[in-house]
Amino acid sequence: MTSKIVDREDENDDLIEQLNELIQLDFDAVRAYETAIDKLRDVSARGDLVLFKQDHERHIEDLSRAVLRLGGLPRDRGNLKGILLDGLTALRAATGDVGALRAMRMNERITNRAYIKALDDPLSMDTRAIVLANREDEQRHLLSIKQHLERLDEDYQDEIDDEEELLRSDSEFPWGAHPLA
Repeated sequence: MTSKIVDREDENDDLIEQLNELIQLDFDAVRAYETAIDKLRDVSARGDLVLFKQDHERHIEDLSRAVLRLGGLPRDRGNLKGILLDGLTALRAATGDVGALRAMRMNERITNRAYIKALDDPLSMDTRAIVLANREDEQRHLLSIKQHLERLDEDYQDEIDDEEELLRSDSEFPWGAHPLA
C-alpha cells in the first residue's frame, strides 16, 4: 500500500512540475507581450495583444490554483529563457510593428508547443479542462497574430507558413531546443 502512495505522490510531483513549467512560460509570455505592446503602433494589433496578455495572466492564476489543489507551490515568475525571449522580442520590435508581431508569433508557437505537450500527459479532468482552455486561447492568439502579419507585412504571403508543421519543429527556438525538453 505504501508504494501506491509514493507512486501517487510522484505523479503529483510530476504534474505539479509540468503545470509550473506552463506557469513559468505564461509569465514569460506576459513580459514579452508588455514589450511588444509598448512598441506597437498599429491600434488593432496592440488591442489584441493587450487582450492576449490578459489571457496569459488568467492562465497563471488558473494554473496556480491547480498547483495549490495538488499540494504544490506555484511558481511566481519566469526564468532565463523568458529573459531571452523578452530580449528577442525587444530587438525585433525595434524594427517596427511587423518585427514585434513576428516575435510574438514565435513566442506563441513556443507556448502552443508547451500546451500540446502538457495535454499528452495524464491529467485530472479539472486540470485537463484548464490546460485545454488555455491551449485554445494559444491557438486563437497564434491565428490572430498571423492575420495581423498578413495585413501588415507585404512579404508575409511569400513565407511557408504551415502552422502545424512549425508547431512540431524546433527550428524557431532561439536557443536551439524545445523549452520543455
